[in-house]
Amino acid sequence: MAFKDLREYLAACKEKNELMEIAGADWVLQIGALTEAMSERRGPALIFDSIKGYPPGYRVLGNAFSSFIRTSMVLGLPEGLKGIDLLRAWREKTRSFTPVPPKEVKIGTVMENVDEGDAVNLFRFPAPQWHHVDGGRFLGTGCAVITQDPDTGRINVGTYRNMIQSKNTIFVKMNTGKHGRMAMDKYHSKGKNCPVAISIGHEPSVFFVAQSPLAPDIEEFSYAGWLRGEPLEVIRSDYNGLLIPAHSEIVLEGEIAPLDASHPLKEGPFGEWPGYYADTTVGEVPLMRVHRVLYRKDPIILGVPPMRPPTPYPFAVPFGSAALWDQMEKAGIPEIKGVWGFVSSGQSGLFTAVAIKQRYAGHSKQAGVSAVTCRAGAYGGKFVVVVDDDIDITDAREVLWAMATRCNVKEDVQIIKDIWTTPADPVIPPQERSKRNYISDRIVIDACRPYQWRDEFPLVNVFEKREKDEVLKKWKIPSV
Repeated sequence: MAFKDLREYLAACKEKNELMEIAGADWVLQIGALTEAMSERRGPALIFDSIKGYPPGYRVLGNAFSSFIRTSMVLGLPEGLKGIDLLRAWREKTRSFTPVPPKEVKIGTVMENVDEGDAVNLFRFPAPQWHHVDGGRFLGTGCAVITQDPDTGRINVGTYRNMIQSKNTIFVKMNTGKHGRMAMDKYHSKGKNCPVAISIGHEPSVFFVAQSPLAPDIEEFSYAGWLRGEPLEVIRSDYNGLLIPAHSEIVLEGEIAPLDASHPLKEGPFGEWPGYYADTTVGEVPLMRVHRVLYRKDPIILGVPPMRPPTPYPFAVPFGSAALWDQMEKAGIPEIKGVWGFVSSGQSGLFTAVAIKQRYAGHSKQAGVSAVTCRAGAYGGKFVVVVDDDIDITDAREVLWAMATRCNVKEDVQIIKDIWTTPADPVIPPQERSKRNYISDRIVIDACRPYQWRDEFPLVNVFEKREKDEVLKKWKIPSV
């Protein structure tokens, strides 16, 4: 389903009883608390209006995509799918991927209002303080940061958190290794400022591609066009030449100069996706000077603050796990039946379960090593557990049971040293963090039946799901 803008998506949510309207909440913590509470229960999306201190119409959208229904709406998949079935359907759909380049248009609804120069005031918008100890107001959490490689001309769209620093400056936390950071570093190496545009509210396909770990040769706007089934309309900025979504709610335009070591600024902390406050830095995070703001009448901020796992974030299923699944298969690992991240973001994350159908001795360990070294598993990874295909890897209880009963600790636990990780990992030692030495070890746990004597392994004491469903149906007992 192609949504022209965020408002069409909200109308579709309302039609399916997937939207709740909240009036009078405070941007200080209340929006964050309500968003978290509703995300935990996979409840409806929340549209906040009449926010304290702001006129009616200046709105924030929270818990935008965390239900199975809304995730399916975004991806154009059949409703009713859940868990690994939804992830599998998505992987099947991606096999038909063909880039659909964006369509450049002259005018977009984002141009309804234009503030330039001294008129720029980022506090015009009700940017929330999402968590108690946040270092400021984060206008960009579900944002799309747009940069362009000065050598290749390739456009990149990424989700990097944005904390307001002043009325016309905002931090753009592009970590080392991210595509947007690479483009910025190229500009700075040439002695130039890096042009940047940030979309703060947009239709779902733009957010999906911005937070997805796409391959370097895939342009996000073309991927969004494929996902939509039609080209994404964009306008070319007459300020810095970047392409921006024509129907965004708010777009910031400006540039990032090289870091000024004589005036180091503090960014963070922020409640990040591992479930901790992380990454308070001084003099490290790029600072964007905003020269122009485009925004619609009654603009909507798309708020997608990280949630403590296992609360669904940002979608109902961990799509970073789908990317890892693909990369493992391309690495030659056969018979993968599922990949699932329990502590995840756009990557598969800190705790990943992999289900396989064992075909040969060493198959399970090969799968585990592949999972921690593929790009989608390396960044922000820590634990990988490989289980047999009789385990429901979306159920942490079953994964823990397999670990407890099928893992021979002496033989089946391996440690792999010094792999690239995320600065959001809370256990990076302070001395390493100060050197920006963002690496960590990995643990691979083989929780499969030992291949050499798997036929002699004790039988599982449980009824098959089919049998339980039959007796529940016969006695008209509703399933949980």
